[in-house]
Amino acid sequence: MCFATPAGSAPPRCTDLTAARIATIGVLLLACVAATPVTRLDRRVVDVVTAGDARSEREHAFAAEGATTGVTGGRTFRQTRAWMRYALNVFDDTEVTVACTLLGADGAPLAFELVVEGQVVATRALSSASATPSIVEVRVPFVITRGRTNILVTIRATHGLTPALLEMRTIQDHLEH
Repeated sequence: MCFATPAGSAPPRCTDLTAARIATIGVLLLACVAATPVTRLDRRVVDVVTAGDARSEREHAFAAEGATTGVTGGRTFRQTRAWMRYALNVFDDTEVTVACTLLGADGAPLAFELVVEGQVVATRALSSASATPSIVEVRVPFVITRGRTNILVTIRATHGLTPALLEMRTIQDHLEH
């Protein structure tokens, strides 16, 4: 217990009883934290295509209109004024995220649509002028991928060129306890 003292005198004294209560509360809080189940996001890469790599593109049924290929920083890329498409593997019983590794350019943002199985799932613009790639992730609604083991993913230009695509991945996200 703490006893108040008159103004201007020494600070209040606390007995060992208060210290014991504080210690007990601390132990209880630690026990609660330890008993709380830890949930973390587990990510599994299901499939990867390297843009501009002939073998990888052949394995992923690459198709395009108005696409060009190039090399930057030792990595191949694809870019288009129209569209480019890849077939990527997915699991048929879980939601999937499509992750595109892209490079921007100096000037205006490079805009594109991400289309999965004929349905627009996102419209994005990349304005990064740095040489560092950006990763754009889009969660695909499960209704589009349910029952499928392979999906067609299209990047479609909306104004001018798309950003330079270095790589595209399908990722399975799920919570683990």
